[in-house]
Amino acid sequence: MPRKSEINALIQLLDDDDQEVFKHVHDRLKSYGPEVIPDLEQVWTDELNSTTHERLEEIIHEIQYECLLTDWKTWLDRESPDLLTGAFLVAQYHYPEIKFEDTLKKIAKLKQGIWLELNYNQTPLEQVQIFNQVFYAHHEFKGVQSVNDYHDLCINHVLESRTGSPIVTGIIYQVLANELNLPVYGVNLTRHYVLAFCKRTILDFSLAENNEREVMFYINPINRGSIFSRNEIKDYLDKLKIEHEPVFFTPSDNKSIIKELLNYLIDIYSKQNNESRIREISYLMQLM
Repeated sequence: MPRKSEINALIQLLDDDDQEVFKHVHDRLKSYGPEVIPDLEQVWTDELNSTTHERLEEIIHEIQYECLLTDWKTWLDRESPDLLTGAFLVAQYHYPEIKFEDTLKKIAKLKQGIWLELNYNQTPLEQVQIFNQVFYAHHEFKGVQSVNDYHDLCINHVLESRTGSPIVTGIIYQVLANELNLPVYGVNLTRHYVLAFCKRTILDFSLAENNEREVMFYINPINRGSIFSRNEIKDYLDKLKIEHEPVFFTPSDNKSIIKELLNYLIDIYSKQNNESRIREISYLMQLM
């Protein structure tokens, strides 16, 4: 770890008009890795000129993004990338300081409350009704139809605010259900996200045709967990004049769900013309 005096000396050169000098300072500070971030953040709060502030912010973000890329590749290399970690890493792109342990604790607390009420001798419909009562009525989770801000796509924010997009609310619902041994899986329905309650746990998501036959009913994660049938998905697709493709009725694998989550983020940043964010999120998608 470099001495603080060395870091401060480099920071003083950040607003240099000479691009060669700036590039040297930029590369030198980045080379220190995440250990230098606390020092950079401390200086960032000082009264510096706007150029230094912007360049400091850029360096901090680049270091954090490279750390995220390492964790992202590790997650992708797992034999079965789990849904919760994937959603957490997407949120960490926007909230670099969040800790996975904190997310696990919140999920565990929600799971405990639902487990105490569940009765595994009941029918799937009765189990979902109990799940919904605890999740929506007691914990007051609710969804938003129109997603205009990245906060609603970050699992840490949704766990805290109890309000979020259909896909993240659905991810939380699925993670909890799976932890409780309920065969609930996400379905990437175009312009929406729903859940499917299946006859049994599905291990091979590549068997799309068989998986579709396994679905007992569907769940709307942002309408207090209301139950609906395959015919209602057909009606929805007909209104949008979209072909009835199997993917709209079939449980999706975890990577596909996270990829759809990234698509929502790209839509938001496209509206804001934020090319750098689009480029970084697109690269996460390319790695998948």
